[in-house]
Amino acid sequence: MRLRAAPAAVTRTGDAFAGVSRDTGRMDIMGEVAKPDARIDGNGVLVSAAVITVIALPLTVVTLLQAPGIPVDGGLVAWLSVVSVLLHAAGFLSRWTPVVAFVAGSALMLVFAFTTIPGYSSAAMLPSCVAYLLLVWKMASDGGTRRSFGALAVGVTGAGLITTVDALRQDGPEPLMLLVEGGALVAGIVAAWALGALSRLRRLAAAERAEERIRLALAEERNRIGRDLHDIVAHSLSVMIAQAEAARLTAGTPGSDGELERVAETGRSAMQGLRGMLGVLGNPESQPLEPVQGIDGVPALVARARSAEHTIALAVRGEPRPLAPDAGLAAYRMTQEALTNAIRHLTAPLSIEVDVEWREREVAVTVTDDGGQGTDPHTGAPRGGTGLIGMAERVERAGGTLEIRRSVGWRVHAVLPIEASS
Repeated sequence: MRLRAAPAAVTRTGDAFAGVSRDTGRMDIMGEVAKPDARIDGNGVLVSAAVITVIALPLTVVTLLQAPGIPVDGGLVAWLSVVSVLLHAAGFLSRWTPVVAFVAGSALMLVFAFTTIPGYSSAAMLPSCVAYLLLVWKMASDGGTRRSFGALAVGVTGAGLITTVDALRQDGPEPLMLLVEGGALVAGIVAAWALGALSRLRRLAAAERAEERIRLALAEERNRIGRDLHDIVAHSLSVMIAQAEAARLTAGTPGSDGELERVAETGRSAMQGLRGMLGVLGNPESQPLEPVQGIDGVPALVARARSAEHTIALAVRGEPRPLAPDAGLAAYRMTQEALTNAIRHLTAPLSIEVDVEWREREVAVTVTDDGGQGTDPHTGAPRGGTGLIGMAERVERAGGTLEIRRSVGWRVHAVLPIEASS
């Protein structure tokens, strides 16, 4: 947004001030944003391991019992069943120690590879061996780049070893079946690794987005603190300077004591606001937060800004109704900034009118000055600095519109919705 002090110049807030959402500006969400979904992933591993165990282990036992070449005593069935149980246990163990579980699982797969089942393909093709794919997935998902590719290399090498051992058996399968077996093993390993790598990339991308949201939240918080400090200090100092000047010019007259009292009151109010803000920043739990200034604080704001050389009239039309906190704060700060700019940049005597009009679904706040005796040569005209930009941002975030015009004097006009805008 560009603010120009040209005749009949109009400024309206728009897309230039569409930025970070109000939620990302809240500092209490940053801890939640920064945490990855490790707990969900960990629970997912346990659930996957349980599902694989419940389905694959009974199928493995049934397959071994029905294999025609296994001796009647069942010693081989018991041995391979124990190895299968250990492989499934490694799947559960990967929830906490993926590397140890993967090494143990790879060793168990070697046992399967070198165990011969008469009349059956390699024991590494038993249903329970699907649990090894979960170990590969976990390494690709949680490990670094070296561990991830290391797991892929071990898995593919193991698939080749299983196929080679099968080919060297005297009663091994036909070449075509060997090709299908080897292709299925390699495809399963690569697919599990690819899914794990994709999960890792998505988690890294989510972490980067979380860090970006934190940076935006910090920047928004710095801007908010800067706006609040500007609103408190700039307004109070401008009013105090104007009141001190008025007191100097009226020294010795009956009204001079009142001017000096207003200077002191304004200073105390500013000091109280600064102490409250600094106290909250230093220790958020040290004191309860005070209510946010709203449109109901405008009359007191106008009263504090009045002086012998600054006539400020306030008119309230319509029936006041509850206003959303952000809209009420925007109305208050907009009035404060408009009064500050007029008092600071225009030469007294100066007349200002503040008009608050309550409509059916919105409230309009207008601050108009008569231009005084021209622009103060020491301060110059407003140039669209922090105060004007902060004013526009507040009104925009509250769902309202802001219009600034200049003819003889300045006219600042804001329209804010009465409906809850937070």
